[in-house]
Amino acid sequence: MKAKQLIIFLLIVFTSLGTSSCHHWNVKRKQKRDLRQMEKKQREKQKEADDKYQEAVKRNASHQSKSAKKSMKNNYKKAERHNYNKKEFFLKRWFSGKRKRSRGAPDNS
Repeated sequence: MKAKQLIIFLLIVFTSLGTSSCHHWNVKRKQKRDLRQMEKKQREKQKEADDKYQEAVKRNASHQSKSAKKSMKNNYKKAERHNYNKKEFFLKRWFSGKRKRSRGAPDNS
């Protein structure tokens, strides 16, 4: 009798443990799926925002003169170099000469 009761008790315990762990696994899986969907939506929104920004930049450039477009392009390249700590091409630095200060400009060194 005791053996039967022990077996029945063990079956009940193992089945209850098994169902709770499956439920826990399903919950984690759903959370991961929801997280992936949220990340996908955020990427899509970011892509749309980038596309709109690029379109606005092109529209702005189309209203400018040729010389203004050229200076905008050069300024963009300089800013990109500055932001990513890139130096100008070494030959350009060697042969550009020193920048001269105006008489009233303060010395920043």
